[in-house]
Amino acid sequence: MLNKAQITYLQEAIAPHPAPLLSLYLDVNLANPDNSGKAYVLRAKEALERLEVPSALSKKVLERLQHYIPQGRTRALFVAEDLFEDYHLQVELPLLEPRAGVEAHWGPPYLAPLLFALEEYQRYGVVHMDQERLRLFEVFLGEIEEVADAFRLLDTHNWRYLGEDRTGTPGRSAAPATSDVGVAARGGSGKDHFRRRVDEWSQRFFREAGVILQQQMAQRGLERLILLGVPEEARQALPRPVAEKVVALLPPLHTATPSPAEVLKTVSATIEAVERREEEALLSQAREKGVGGLEQVLSLLQEGRLQYVLVPWHLQEKAWRSGDGWVGSSFQAAQAHSPGQPVEEVELKRVLPELAAHYGTKLEFVHAEVAERLQQELGGLAGMPRW
Repeated sequence: MLNKAQITYLQEAIAPHPAPLLSLYLDVNLANPDNSGKAYVLRAKEALERLEVPSALSKKVLERLQHYIPQGRTRALFVAEDLFEDYHLQVELPLLEPRAGVEAHWGPPYLAPLLFALEEYQRYGVVHMDQERLRLFEVFLGEIEEVADAFRLLDTHNWRYLGEDRTGTPGRSAAPATSDVGVAARGGSGKDHFRRRVDEWSQRFFREAGVILQQQMAQRGLERLILLGVPEEARQALPRPVAEKVVALLPPLHTATPSPAEVLKTVSATIEAVERREEEALLSQAREKGVGGLEQVLSLLQEGRLQYVLVPWHLQEKAWRSGDGWVGSSFQAAQAHSPGQPVEEVELKRVLPELAAHYGTKLEFVHAEVAERLQQELGGLAGMPRW
């Protein structure tokens, strides 16, 4: 999982690295039959030959690939005479052509697919509660990592008193074996008093857990939260900033001590559904209040009037750029805007991120069915005006 230090290095060391630098993106997903027999090595070789990358540098890259055992779905390499950075990712990246299986650039660093992925994929916190303990996991870019001892400061002395009616965890005794003073609890007023004590303690326990969770989320930059096997009373005890980030409540796992991989498998579909709902909401907003179509979006974008632009995950459109940098949807549009200036055809996926950064506009990428609807309903690109 990419940590904050690695992301900072990408932004501060690789992005401004002097040209020429090789930026190489490869589909290495073993589930893709096109990758059998390490076919991605051949695709990389052909791409480097087309770009006329120096032989010594190409040899270094291909040797690394030849001895590589795929560990994810996408591999991103950034290589120069004084640099060799290699990233293994469990997700697909935006702005890449999926059918090609390779994308290579020789010149200035091309980090847009990776940097936009870091923005598009949110960091999720997953709290798992079972009979024994509370655990916190971080999910990002299709990977999961347990936050070791996340709740170590939590007083769990009376954990056994949280019965089945408190946790909702099957198989846990609803009644504790003994009271606070070591005497078996019986019916009547004594039992009622004991239950009140348990209620008071459980509420205090969950409030303390909520405070610790808020601190952990702030430290790790967790933007969304999924609760696994956590009872309603615990959710209600969460501090408001934490409760507002809860996107799903799921039942407990039936494994005694689930592994991180089991937790990831359980929450993956939920994360996917949350992301698609947000994309649907953005599309609906753009359809109701925004603008659509390549020509209109590019025009308003370069006037600084768009808050965000909806972009399909796999952007394949072409555009035309005049000598003064203005980008149009056609040769005629660019020529009309900048008479007498030379006009060149460019890939929209290369110039759109530059335009968005220049005008302070956010790019929001959409997948699959939402991307198809963006094409059908709004001409493949949509923008939301600032005012």
